[in-house]
Amino acid sequence: MAAFMHVGPRGLMSSSISSSRSASTAPLLAPKSFTTGKALAFRSTTSSTAAGAKQQQSRARCVSVAARYSKGGGSPDVQERVLAAVPYLLPLLDSFGYGRFLFYQYPIVRSFVSPLAPLLGVYSSVPFAPLLCFFAVYLGIVQNQQWSRFVRFNGMQAMLLDILLILPRLAEQVFSTPTGGWGLQAYITAQNTVWVFIAVCVVYGVISSLLGQAARIPLVADAAEQQVR
Repeated sequence: MAAFMHVGPRGLMSSSISSSRSASTAPLLAPKSFTTGKALAFRSTTSSTAAGAKQQQSRARCVSVAARYSKGGGSPDVQERVLAAVPYLLPLLDSFGYGRFLFYQYPIVRSFVSPLAPLLGVYSSVPFAPLLCFFAVYLGIVQNQQWSRFVRFNGMQAMLLDILLILPRLAEQVFSTPTGGWGLQAYITAQNTVWVFIAVCVVYGVISSLLGQAARIPLVADAAEQQVR
């Protein structure tokens, strides 16, 4: 009995201390589903707000870029958008020769570009057609101050893409075409790469022009920016 009375108060004190500690740490040991539920809701709201702010910033940036390249300071009209997209046909038509192996290997790619076959036939059959089209774009669009900077900038980018095609043509004249082995495989890969690069740039430029946005094509955007005043 004395032992019980001796131990009892300590047990009561320890139990009261442990209960007070558990009461003070109860919010920290709350169920994670309840505690993290609010945190997750707050975090998702914050992330959605940040995503909305980024979207608005990107839209504002696109509008400001379009306004900077447009003639009247606003968004380009339908005529300007179509006229800005047309010059990209020039490098696309000049690059069809580099896609012959790709068209043979993947008929689905050939089916996508087959609607341009009549235009390509006229472009290839008329004497000096590439040269005439090149100067038509340069004198009629790029150097024509009546058009907005949006139109002239896209025309200059299309011309620079066409000028880039001179490099693989020079390489073909310097090096003889391999007839087999790894050399032929490297030659086919290089030809396919040239056409895919031009095709991707043309698609990007045409879609951006039709949407009224200034497309900045790799390797030519900075040079076009300097040429168009």
